[in-house]
Amino acid sequence: MLIDRYLVGEILRPLALGVGLFLLIYVGFSLSKNLSMAADGLIDTATALQLVGLSSLTTLEVILPTALFFSVLLVLGRLYQNGEIAALVSAGVSPLRLMRSVATAVVLAALLAGLLSIFGRPWAYDSIYRLEAGAISRLDAGQLAAGQFVTLDVDGYMFIADARAEQEKLHRGVFLFRTHENDRGVVHKELIRADSARLPRFDPGREAVLVFQDGYSYLLGPEGGSDLSLRFREMSIVWGAAEQARQKYKSKAQPTAVLRNSDQPKDIAEYQWRLSTPLATFLLTMLAFPLARSRPRESRLRHNLVALLVYLLLFAAVSLVRTLVEQGTLPPMPGLWIAYLPPLLLLLALMAPERLRQLRRRPLQEAR
Repeated sequence: MLIDRYLVGEILRPLALGVGLFLLIYVGFSLSKNLSMAADGLIDTATALQLVGLSSLTTLEVILPTALFFSVLLVLGRLYQNGEIAALVSAGVSPLRLMRSVATAVVLAALLAGLLSIFGRPWAYDSIYRLEAGAISRLDAGQLAAGQFVTLDVDGYMFIADARAEQEKLHRGVFLFRTHENDRGVVHKELIRADSARLPRFDPGREAVLVFQDGYSYLLGPEGGSDLSLRFREMSIVWGAAEQARQKYKSKAQPTAVLRNSDQPKDIAEYQWRLSTPLATFLLTMLAFPLARSRPRESRLRHNLVALLVYLLLFAAVSLVRTLVEQGTLPPMPGLWIAYLPPLLLLLALMAPERLRQLRRRPLQEAR
């Protein structure tokens, strides 16, 4: 119990520091993004701060496993380098016993990451989409700033104007990019370049009309499809942004129970991602034990680089397989689970020598 408390206590300190540091970096980035949107008139400051808090919650499911992995790697590396592990082994405490010492804490951390992914993630994304839809429904597009890109993430609009004519309530030198989906589910991209545009104030429950004058419109079809170009004197776009945003189906915002019964590839990928978060946390942390192994006073640079490479490869593999499942290229079974087979085999391979050494010691200990 003394060794258990010592190891867990040593790991918890850098874990708390790591989670706080990663979270601080993300909050700083998110604040910069959302406050710039508030400065552009897209959202108010209160909404910006709420979006920062909610988006920070969605990152915890990634921050927690990452911080735990590097905390275990750091602590065990220090114990190996200072000779403390060697002292424990000489006293009859094997590395496998040390792994069991922190296994309970790792399982609890994995369960926490799973709860965040299964319950916290959909709630946070649903709240984010509702806040964004509400912000757009109150948006006065005529007050959008000129000379900088303005992105409306809810509907995939990106807008920039060279100048704004206050008296005429027009934007000059307008460029608009948007993505939209037709009735058959085909996604098109549209580019509009116009000499001027009249942008309305969006009212909840009412469609808004964007009027462009003297310009060109380019409609880009899917890869391999045909593209269209249009020269116009005046063109109008009807945009019921807020209502569309509320009705738009988003896998990230759906409850886990809903995704479980879905046969859509994106829903399946999201569902498997949520369920696999505890497994990823557990495997990643357990891999830190053999990767931290070194001799006393040996340089830690090589071991840390190998551990970092393993970490990057694991997340790259999960991201790649998840994309394949979303696109329907990879079937639901094995689906995302196949991405965790290589790290599991790697863990077993790294721990096999230690397990063999432990089995060899037993007959000697029994003979004594």
